[in-house]
Amino acid sequence: MARARHDGATLLFDPSGTVETPLGVQRVGYSPVRQALTWDGSVLATRTLIDVARRGRLERSDDHWTERASALVAPLLHATALREDSLGQLASRIDERRADDVLHELTERYGDLHPSVGLLRGVLATEDRERSGIWSTASGLFSGVRTEAARASAREAPLDVDAFLSGPHQLHVVAPSRHQMVCVPLVVGLIDELVHATYDRHDQGARLLLALDELANVAPLPRLASVVSEGGGQGVLTLACLQDLSQARGRWGSSAEGFLSLFPTTVVLPGIADRATLELLSRLAGRSHEPVTSLQRGPRGRRTGTATSWVERDRASVADMAHGRAGFALGLAADKSMQWVPLTPAHRDARFRPYLERSDREASRSRER
Repeated sequence: MARARHDGATLLFDPSGTVETPLGVQRVGYSPVRQALTWDGSVLATRTLIDVARRGRLERSDDHWTERASALVAPLLHATALREDSLGQLASRIDERRADDVLHELTERYGDLHPSVGLLRGVLATEDRERSGIWSTASGLFSGVRTEAARASAREAPLDVDAFLSGPHQLHVVAPSRHQMVCVPLVVGLIDELVHATYDRHDQGARLLLALDELANVAPLPRLASVVSEGGGQGVLTLACLQDLSQARGRWGSSAEGFLSLFPTTVVLPGIADRATLELLSRLAGRSHEPVTSLQRGPRGRRTGTATSWVERDRASVADMAHGRAGFALGLAADKSMQWVPLTPAHRDARFRPYLERSDREASRSRER
């Protein structure tokens, strides 16, 4: 990370608190509280928390509990921002089920007709048993900030979004496997903020490349389909990596079936074992008619001539897809045509080699060590 050669800053977001900061790298934090300084921003930040809790299954209509939980969380999140409290303080407030003072503050600030006041008053006036379920659901939305590390990362100096989008800077988001499920709400919230900031500034030249490895585990964007389909025209390019489509189906449900259509270009590497993925790719490759020549023989076994027939075969079988070819990947173009494309190591490609070279100062420092 620190040795990569480039012209911008290298930033690190680590909500797990398990990764040491390399020399020359700056840590940044993220908290949805910053977005909640306005009421509209609070509603949008709450929607992201709800979508993450539903594991990206956006085709399912909002159930009662998540809808009511959002009505509770949005006013509390907005009040937290106005008070300049931390994300940890908000999570503790929800766990302790305290909101009467917030209702009083919002009423004094906005009056009785403001949406935040009406929503919070309605939740607090709900029947006791139902209100208990709403509080429990709201508490679950903040499962990602129950660790001290996550709360510490939310207190780190926030990413300067304007500065980040103004130059060729890199932001590395890391989350070891043990912490991935806990860190997801913060990771998704940060990426979501960057995406929409790019949309707002794309006419000023803002560009964002999302290089998302282990997409289904580390950065399962609930509205991934929207980002991919709309982002290209608004400055956001998405490079997503999955082991196979079974990961996508587990995270995004039936919408994952359209991923090969959604992404204009797909690269398939050897080693896939998911049968559904392999069969889908084989069907996309299509079938072809190939000539087969056979010998014709007379009654005594003498050759009398040849005959040609046409046999229909798969252009690429399931085995071909699974095993691949050494040094090649299967490329799926925008028109869904397929061909084998050679794989070139980055250090051999003139376009990428400069980014792997160390500066003279780094090289001399390495020799000194």
